[in-house]
Amino acid sequence: MMPGSTVYPCSVRDAMANWPTGMAVITTADGDGWWWGFTASAVSQVSERPPMISVSLDRDAHCRPVFTAADAYAVHVLRTGQEELADRFSDAPNDFEALSVTTGYEGVPLLDDVAVRLECRPVQSLPAGDHVLLLGEVVRARTGPHDPLVHVGQSFRSLTRPLSLPHAS
Repeated sequence: MMPGSTVYPCSVRDAMANWPTGMAVITTADGDGWWWGFTASAVSQVSERPPMISVSLDRDAHCRPVFTAADAYAVHVLRTGQEELADRFSDAPNDFEALSVTTGYEGVPLLDDVAVRLECRPVQSLPAGDHVLLLGEVVRARTGPHDPLVHVGQSFRSLTRPLSLPHAS
């Protein structure tokens, strides 16, 4: 940053809204067996060996204590057409009603029919400004045939795959 200049949080947020991101629902089960979930757009690969990812969670989120104490969690990259699911878990962190759910690693609720599912063992939670970074080692990964749901410019988008053209010889 240049001396004397000021960066306002809203300008950074508006700038980053132009960075396309996938939409994910992160799920876990608490010590009493209650299921929790939240929508995240800030999910990133951290390491290949061991396979690790990071998830950014708002420090003031109602579910933050559950996720920072969790024994496991799952990251579900949503597929095109699952906008309602993204909205559901951004408003109600434990609304699993009428969803097709199975259980996975350490009893974590797993959502069916998503583009990608990563089951994780928590490694560390790090404070990061007004968020917490959840670092997790991926213990199981599953990819599906679906295109991921994308968020850019404050709206949901879908990807279209380009046609495969033969290579010129």
